[in-house]
Amino acid sequence: MLRYEREDGCRAWLARGWKHPLGLAALLEKAGTAGAVYDRTMRDGGALLREYLPEADVKALLDGARPEEMHRMMLAMREHDIAVIAFDDSDYPPALSVTDQAPVFLFAVGDPSRMRGRCLTVVGSRQASPRAVSDCRSICRELSERGVTVVSGMAVGIDTAAHEGSLQGGTPGIGVLGCGLDVDYPAASRQLKRDMLDAGGLLIGECPPGTRANRWSFPMRNRILSGLSKGVAVIECRARSGTMSTVGHALDQGREVFARPGEPGSVYGEGTRSLLRDGARFFETAEDLLEDLGWETGAPPKRDASEKTVTTPGMNLILRSLHTGVKGFDELIAETGLDTGTLSISLTLMQMSGLITALPGKTYAVV
Repeated sequence: MLRYEREDGCRAWLARGWKHPLGLAALLEKAGTAGAVYDRTMRDGGALLREYLPEADVKALLDGARPEEMHRMMLAMREHDIAVIAFDDSDYPPALSVTDQAPVFLFAVGDPSRMRGRCLTVVGSRQASPRAVSDCRSICRELSERGVTVVSGMAVGIDTAAHEGSLQGGTPGIGVLGCGLDVDYPAASRQLKRDMLDAGGLLIGECPPGTRANRWSFPMRNRILSGLSKGVAVIECRARSGTMSTVGHALDQGREVFARPGEPGSVYGEGTRSLLRDGARFFETAEDLLEDLGWETGAPPKRDASEKTVTTPGMNLILRSLHTGVKGFDELIAETGLDTGTLSISLTLMQMSGLITALPGKTYAVV
């Protein structure tokens, strides 16, 4: 059972009103903590929030700030073991932290260390051909057997097949949801979620407890789907498909995009054939993906517990600063608030880990 602090509840409350992470990041930079924002809101009736949010979203936060609502949300978090991971926490995934519009808060159930492995996102249409569903399950089983963490969106069709194959292969996977982690959606994936968690997998999303699926949550979710991974493999999709949103985010984030053509002439594969014409990398088998990603040597070496945390909160602050451009040492001190010694040590460790590179003039950039 997780132990919760007041700040966890305030983070979950504050996540209710935000459809764009940059405004939330700016607010927290000004206020310091979610708890400080909550206290200020109780005093000023939402005046500070109105500097960053439209009135409808401010009203949602004011309604959620009522004691009974805060209590209900904390009970949901305890019941479902939902953790809140902030951008500067050590459990925050490094791959996602260096993307544009990275979520300020992630909600998680399960093992967050799954986000630090060899992650590959596998997506496709809900209405997929039986052949593609079967092939997807086999490909993801082989990827999982080779130590790859399969990431997908828990929807019916290709997503479900990807998660099922991952379970069969033995490497726990990651499900990214477009609703609260306590919300039973889609209902068809209820048992699949349990099986993934029992196997040591992870469910994540940026929607706080109680959030129902809606028209904006899934497009927002898709940037997390692509941002967690080194690449996105599209098994099958139609020309007009929500899968294309994930592909668009992947391209914006500099991720590899792979596409499988499917059966010639099939309407189910119109989207993937279009991606191939536009320059996506062709694949048919798990071996094709492993080779192109440089993972053909098999499962990654096991790490002991002391190696699981690749980044520290200070390193995440540095990554966030460098994501906006090349920075000098003094600029990093000013933007991160780290002292000189901590910054020097962090920069050295991050260069050794391949997260950043040193440039002339004692400046640094994200790799």
